[in-house]
Amino acid sequence: MSISVGGLISGLDTNGMIEQMLELQQRPIVKLQQREAAYQVKLSAYGSLKGALGDLNSTVKDLASASSLTRFYASSNDAGLFTASADGNAAAGSYSVTVQQMAEVHKLTSSAFSEEESVGEGTIHLKVGDDPATDITVSASDTVSDVARSINAAGTGVHAAVIFDGTDHFLTLTAEETGAEKVINLTVSDTGDADDTDTNGLSRMVYDKAATENLTNTLDAADAVITVDGVADIHRTTNVIDDVISGVTLTLESAPGEPDNNAAVTVARDTAAAASKINAFVEAHNTVMEWIESNQNYDPETESAGVLLGDITTSGIRQRLSRLTADPVSGDQQYSRLTDLGIERNSEGRLTVDFSTLNKALDDRFDDVVQFFSQSGEGFAVRMQDSLDAALDSRTGTLAAREDGIQ
Repeated sequence: MSISVGGLISGLDTNGMIEQMLELQQRPIVKLQQREAAYQVKLSAYGSLKGALGDLNSTVKDLASASSLTRFYASSNDAGLFTASADGNAAAGSYSVTVQQMAEVHKLTSSAFSEEESVGEGTIHLKVGDDPATDITVSASDTVSDVARSINAAGTGVHAAVIFDGTDHFLTLTAEETGAEKVINLTVSDTGDADDTDTNGLSRMVYDKAATENLTNTLDAADAVITVDGVADIHRTTNVIDDVISGVTLTLESAPGEPDNNAAVTVARDTAAAASKINAFVEAHNTVMEWIESNQNYDPETESAGVLLGDITTSGIRQRLSRLTADPVSGDQQYSRLTDLGIERNSEGRLTVDFSTLNKALDDRFDDVVQFFSQSGEGFAVRMQDSLDAALDSRTGTLAAREDGIQ
């Protein structure tokens, strides 16, 4: 290093000498800062790798679970009558379903009131079905709108509203739950005229079925009623029925009457969902391999290297994944390799799916495909999940150990 010499008196460039000495002292610090920056880049790269491996592990867990793969779907040939869905407890089959009646909520309507008219003073005793009654206090000046607000605030299982027809106001009451037992019952303690059942004062609000019905019954409470494969008069309190056909949920949409109230439910294996889960694994695997390749490459033209070029941990993960996708699954089953299912490795090291081969395997030997992926201890997905869990463990995993070393 050259040192300039100058100065008006001494002839020495003291300022320049000081600056150069400080620069020399800073060099170790700069090198440490550069090393720290490089380590930070590596830590960031490991974070990205963990994210990609975590995504892969999620798809592998889906394949390692027999219940996740063994899904069914249910369909109705008349969605206007009812729709259908299935869960893991369903079994393949076909069923004839007749919708005899929809479940309905109970509805009541009062007589006409003017906007400012008092409904009468006293206490309303309101309940639905066998639920305990709720007392609602009504003052001498309360209108139907006041009563509606009080009922809604009380949380009785009844929704109250006021309908205006252009001249008069009507109180309407609607039960929140369907079912023949969910009948609204409304009695009063009428302090205005001391008669709790007449058509004056607060007793105009009484609806005690088969006793005093001063409110008009506008819609009967009703159960849903269906027939399934000849088993008739099956009653349920709602229009969503999930306990008649095992694993199948029927959602009733209408009850038009004969002959249009019958439709078929078909339950079948959801092989398309299984194929989608397998393809999701393939795509996640390829994403990991592409990421590793990108971060371990070297471009001789630009002389630029990937962040993890030569990194032993990353290379070990890459080799392990390649070996797992190539090794056979031991045991006595129809399929022992991914290639048996139409999943091959191309010249670039990526997995590809021949869906004609995969779909044929799922259609013809579904249980064997499930066993290949999920058999205890030896299934393809079970082994890969064990390997990924070991790499991703936040305490003892290989990536955690490497990050701890860098830190």
